[in-house]
Amino acid sequence: MPRIIGPVPSDKWEREVRRQLSKQLPSSWIVICNVSWALKDDRGFVRDGQADFVVLVPEIGLAVVEVKGTKLVRVDEFGNWYRLGGGYQDQQREYLIKEPPPEQATRNLHEIAKLVKAELTHEQGATFPGLHAWLVVYPNGEVEGKLDTYDRTTIVTKQSMHKLGKVIKEALLAKGDERTGRKFNLGLANKAAEALTNQRFRVVAVDTELDSIEDEKNVDELTRQQFAALRGAFDLPRVAIIGPAGSGKTLLAFWKLQALLEEGKNAIFVCFNKKLAESLKARHPSVAGAIFSVDSLFWGIVKDHVGSYEKDFYSTILPERVIDTLLREDDKYDAIIIDEGQDFGDDRIVALYQLLKEESSQWLYFGDSKQDLYGQCTNETLGAEVTFRLYHNCRNTELVNAATNKVCSGIVKPMPGVPKGELPLISTCKTEHMAQKAWDLINDLSPDGGAVILSPYKLDNSCMKASTKAFNLNLTEDISKLNEPGFVYFSTIKSFKGLEAKHVIIIHADKPDSNIALTKEDLYVAFTRAVSRLDIITTNSEAGIWLKNLISSS
Repeated sequence: MPRIIGPVPSDKWEREVRRQLSKQLPSSWIVICNVSWALKDDRGFVRDGQADFVVLVPEIGLAVVEVKGTKLVRVDEFGNWYRLGGGYQDQQREYLIKEPPPEQATRNLHEIAKLVKAELTHEQGATFPGLHAWLVVYPNGEVEGKLDTYDRTTIVTKQSMHKLGKVIKEALLAKGDERTGRKFNLGLANKAAEALTNQRFRVVAVDTELDSIEDEKNVDELTRQQFAALRGAFDLPRVAIIGPAGSGKTLLAFWKLQALLEEGKNAIFVCFNKKLAESLKARHPSVAGAIFSVDSLFWGIVKDHVGSYEKDFYSTILPERVIDTLLREDDKYDAIIIDEGQDFGDDRIVALYQLLKEESSQWLYFGDSKQDLYGQCTNETLGAEVTFRLYHNCRNTELVNAATNKVCSGIVKPMPGVPKGELPLISTCKTEHMAQKAWDLINDLSPDGGAVILSPYKLDNSCMKASTKAFNLNLTEDISKLNEPGFVYFSTIKSFKGLEAKHVIIIHADKPDSNIALTKEDLYVAFTRAVSRLDIITTNSEAGIWLKNLISSS
């Protein structure tokens, strides 16, 4: 097994490539996941880039491996690359790939080789001390069409995944003789790994042209704060990571969970929101058995459920019974990862802490006091020895983030480089027209479905109760249909915390704290669910004017 450096990727197919690399490569090789850089070039301009994997092969050289999860790619007679995407009602559509993957891989290879060469040799005009090559890997796909300008051995498809290690070696040796490769000895390989891992890390998830009507969030980047937090989460036993909505907390939590499970640890991910747990289980079936909502976890541990209808049963009584339950050390956990920690309340946190093994266990807490919808306000440092803080919003567009700051009196910074997007649209109408207005907005921006309607009230108490179909779309409360074509998902604001959608419509909006169902915390959560487009509908003309004035000044 090779030495592998860097976080476990969040992308399914990158994880598969990582698994195959760890399975096929010898112990002397080094694999670095998600290498990124942002450095000044010779003219003083900052150039940045990212490679999914860099493989360092002692006595041979360096290979850049780009991974694409696309199932089918076609290259036309003009050399244009397209991917085939799924569509509503089984319609298929081809999307032009802005930068052909081989061009991306070639560019990244030259940048990385230049960076590594500068670290390994300081001689003027020196060449790279070894061989270097690139590969594009489609672990779940095939490439059809003409590849006249590229050697097919540099494109690895599903059928060749079983010999990925062999192909990497062949790609390198195809670039020169073995004498050149031997210059890249083990010492230089280790030095190259150190140089690359000292750079800034990020994850980029884009290779296709998206619909022009949407600002799809196409960059999911690790900031310096996130990388520091990630390093802390991997290296330290008791860590709290505090950050605003959209700062990547759940992403970091899942990287850590996957890494722990791959190491054979008995680890669990625990959140407050049941719908969030259901959604995460559906999206990550390979680790579904390690995902729990806190109340369901406790319910399964405790046999005595008497008094479950009492107001404080889940917040106080059930956690107390967990603490009183005598568990064998073998039944406890090597690691517990908590998401939405601010909602748990101290009693639940203390009970969870009792489920950790006494020695060599890890405690990882994620929270955001601004999303304290239930007034629990857990002590964010409870159980933690070190606290890291995140500051950037990586989820929302720049204008949605600015509007959130204005309406909710926040100062959260957007991630540099996120799409600017559009200002949220404010609509005022009578209650009897609100449902139709919501459907019209959906038809304008999300005609194929995938939008989400959020309300302070449950469906039966909302304007959507009698309007569950329109424009060939169905309103659903089935979390498995979230972001699915043909469906629009309905949820209360509270139940959607921790989740997100490209297009969000908030109905029954009003000024914060105008009624008990819509606090400033509720609005904050609702606004920050929208990745690219946010529509707000209110029946209160005064609230509509107030929102428009605030948002237009964003």
